Amino acid sequence: MQGFAIKNSSKKNLIPFGDKIILDLLEKGIMAKYCTFGKNIFLESVHQINKSIISKYNMYTAIMSSEKEENIFQSIKKLIENVDEPTNFAVKVQRKGDQKYSSTELARNVAGAAFEIWPEIKVNLEKPQLKINIEIINNRSIIYLRN
Repeated sequence: MQGFAIKNSSKKNLIPFGDKIILDLLEKGIMAKYCTFGKNIFLESVHQINKSIISKYNMYTAIMSSEKEENIFQSIKKLIENVDEPTNFAVKVQRKGDQKYSSTELARNVAGAAFEIWPEIKVNLEKPQLKINIEIINNRSIIYLRN
């Protein structure tokens, strides 16, 4: 199953936009489902989604997870295991709700997932080659990559 995050930079209602994406995919024979998550759409499909559609809707490879640090750590490892090794990266965390950690603590702790896959990688918070984004709302999180 492939997962994607689609960022909503405008204040548009996500549901009509998500429906439009689903219908566009269906016309191409691709079955998918989505849910809204904050200002994001999380889309999943068992079918391969081609690069032109990914580009058209600014989709980012993503995983939906819980808010638990260990689950986020494992989700990051799963997301990056097939990514070409970048020279540097950053972890960006946004959260809403009551978690047992701060955004900075979580970013520091889950960055170890990248170091486990790529021992020589460096952290670059200013202009990272790979951004690992984590958005948490209450007890769920969405983790997605931007490069």
